Parts: sequence; C-alpha cells; structure tokens
Amino acid sequence: MIILYEKPYLRIAYVRQHRLLEVQWLHSSISAGEFRDAYWQALLLAERYQARAWLSDFRAMPLPQEAEVQWLEKYWYPRYVELKLDKVAIVNSGSEAGRRRLTEIIQRANAAGHTNRPDPMYFDDLETARAWVRKPLTTGQLPSLG
Repeated sequence: MIILYEKPYLRIAYVRQHRLLEVQWLHSSISAGEFRDAYWQALLLAERYQARAWLSDFRAMPLPQEAEVQWLEKYWYPRYVELKLDKVAIVNSGSEAGRRRLTEIIQRANAAGHTNRPDPMYFDDLETARAWVRKPLTTGQLPSLG
C-alpha cells in the first residue's frame, strides 16, 4: 500500500496489485474547504492511477453541510461516475447521523442522474471491506456491458 495523500483528517492510499484507491477519514472536524479538497484529491488520484476499485472508510467522516452536498452533486459526482470502477466498498459511518447523511447524498446523486456503478457494498469494519474488495471478481460482480 502506497500513501498518496495524507492530512490529519484523511489518508488516501493506493494498492497497485488491486488497482485500489482507499480513502480513509481520520477526523470528523474539518472545514468546508478541507472537505472539498479531500474529495477532489481522491477523485484526481483515482483518475491518475486508473483505479478499478474504491474503498471509502466513513467511520470518522465529517457530517457535510448542505453547501458541500450540493458541491458533491454539481462538481464531484459527474466526474466520479466516469471512473471505470469494478468494485466499490463503503465502511459505514460510526454515527447514525453520518449513515443517514451518506444515504441522502447517494440518493440525491442518483436522482440527479449520477448513478453509482457498480453498486457499492457496505461494511461495518475496514478489514472485512478490504478483504472483499481485494477478492477477484466473480460472475455476479462483473460490470454490465451497458
């Protein structure tokens, strides 16, 4: 695993063997600018390294304000859905409010036409998510042709 980007609140790593970008939130108290920068850096690194798998650890994810959710919808999601991802793993937020907000963000992105493909798999712990995302694709996990 290579650490590509690290701040006190976020670590982005890459596992070349699996073409996996791993985004791990480390602290939930950040500014709006740091939130946007974190998401943008992850997107740019996924593009640069041509990631085929994405793992987001949201256990310590900051609860984004409405302006950040709108920014994700308008600027981030349109580029994110263009990534050629085969697997997406999400480690659930450590708080109920965080889980609700994440669900809302995904629903709003889908409603805006920025549908996540492939469908993410949700986990409660990081190691289980890592194990799943590193397994070879099975027939049921292969991306659709259309």
